[in-house]
Amino acid sequence: MSELRIYDSQIAIVKQECPDANEEEIGKEFERYERDFLIPPEDALRSVIKKFQTDSGSDEITRGQSRVQPEEKKVDRFAELGADDRNVTIEVAVISHTPRTQTVRGEERQIAFGWIEDNPWDSSSDSNRWDYKDWGEKSASLVPGSVVRLEGASVNEWNDKRSLNINRTTRVTVLKEGGVAAAPVGDEPISISRASEIEGFVNIVGRVLSTKSDVIMRKDGSGEIPIVRGRIADSTGSMGFLSWKEFEHESGSLIKIVGASVRRFRDTPEININDGTVIEQYRDSAFPDSEELSKSDKVTIADLRNGMRDISITLQVESWVQRTFETKEGETKVVRSGDVMDPSGRCRLTAWCDFDPEPGDAIRIDGGRVQFWQGSPDLVIDDIEQISNLSEHPWEKIDPENHWVEVDLTSITNGGSRRGIVTEGTVVFINSGSGIIERCPECRRVLREGSCAEHGQQNGIEDLRLRFVIDNGVSNANLFLGKEASEEFLGLNIGEVREQISARGSDEFISQLSSRVLAKKMLVNGRCAVDGQGAMIFADKVELIDSDPNKEAEEVMEKWGVSL
Repeated sequence: MSELRIYDSQIAIVKQECPDANEEEIGKEFERYERDFLIPPEDALRSVIKKFQTDSGSDEITRGQSRVQPEEKKVDRFAELGADDRNVTIEVAVISHTPRTQTVRGEERQIAFGWIEDNPWDSSSDSNRWDYKDWGEKSASLVPGSVVRLEGASVNEWNDKRSLNINRTTRVTVLKEGGVAAAPVGDEPISISRASEIEGFVNIVGRVLSTKSDVIMRKDGSGEIPIVRGRIADSTGSMGFLSWKEFEHESGSLIKIVGASVRRFRDTPEININDGTVIEQYRDSAFPDSEELSKSDKVTIADLRNGMRDISITLQVESWVQRTFETKEGETKVVRSGDVMDPSGRCRLTAWCDFDPEPGDAIRIDGGRVQFWQGSPDLVIDDIEQISNLSEHPWEKIDPENHWVEVDLTSITNGGSRRGIVTEGTVVFINSGSGIIERCPECRRVLREGSCAEHGQQNGIEDLRLRFVIDNGVSNANLFLGKEASEEFLGLNIGEVREQISARGSDEFISQLSSRVLAKKMLVNGRCAVDGQGAMIFADKVELIDSDPNKEAEEVMEKWGVSL
């Protein structure tokens, strides 16, 4: 039996379900699954329990009552589940996993709470988020950021809100490894800077910078939910909060929040305050005051992330236009937008109010929000009171024609999406699809064998693009050149490229391109989009850099302190 001791934890779970089963026989069954089928014991657990329940008859009669194993219900979306569904199979993305010790029927048990989202593979579609409770100590598999398949889960409903139970017999199969930091266990407060890096339950001490009452419409249209939005800060940073219950603390109040949860809205962490969250006044004479914290709360364009709210930022207007459109309800609306700058870069500004600045104006935004537009941050204001014109520029006036911010490739890959950047890297690969392509006239997608995935067979519109991978020795990014940038770099227009490919073939075109760019340093001006798949740089213009081997060797030696 000694060689079967490695299955002790699994044997104990089976014994709870099948008390009359022989421990040695249980161990041998786990050993058989691992030896003959290469199935680890944690994945074989449900099958082993089912076997011994069948052998003992306990799967049919439990405590004198008939018990039938529910038929498996395999779904893709939470919306397909009912309140009484059992034996559920679904693939989900794990958003958070927070362990807690909880007393259950007078006995302390280690369980965990968290969030999961359905439809994890389709980034273009909305996902629904549910709470879950982990009763089976599956923390090794339920790592935030991972995608898992749950088999044998069950639905729980309380106060008209549904969640998922992950039971001891639930099989959890990891389909994609995660890696987001988990929230710490304990009662001690953590800094806001630390809280912004994790997802899960946290305790925080901070000063309230702002509050605003708001409402959220119920998805079923049955009414409104009153909420309070705001911002809280400490000496390490600030974060927005969303309170689902009454929040009676005014701006400037120093408070301690116990049992709040951090979740991400798009790319931005946010503190969620629920019914179980405790908020109390806190006293610390050394804690920074509101004025000091507000100064440190100002952001630049380089700091903007999708989903940010209630931000304060100073900008210079580069261009401004307005357009009129008609809504689905037939209402005519006006939207104003343009490009804005600061010393850290460029972005777009959209105003849903009567605001018409002149190019070159310096403006101040308080309470703005960020959404993505064409893969880059788009600042949005909804009320004219959020904007003020500045009589003096806070910096030397920026020349839009020459405003490019140098950012090294590693900072790009580790940062957020932004515009107006210049970076460099060595071309290490030419991606497929470089050269002449055809696009769908309806949606601009690239046609495959004359067919669009959305609109079927099409007479395509000809286009030119180049796709590279650049690397700086630490990080790499995909580089995309559209038609204009490609023509400028190649020194050929699209017609001349077509003639060259027709005469010599696409392989020869790629071969000549490889000889010209591979292993060469390239300087890139453009914008970058960064997401879970990595960084993509969209070039406005590129140029090859003539390298000096002796100078590069000296720079490397100086960097690493090498002397000859």
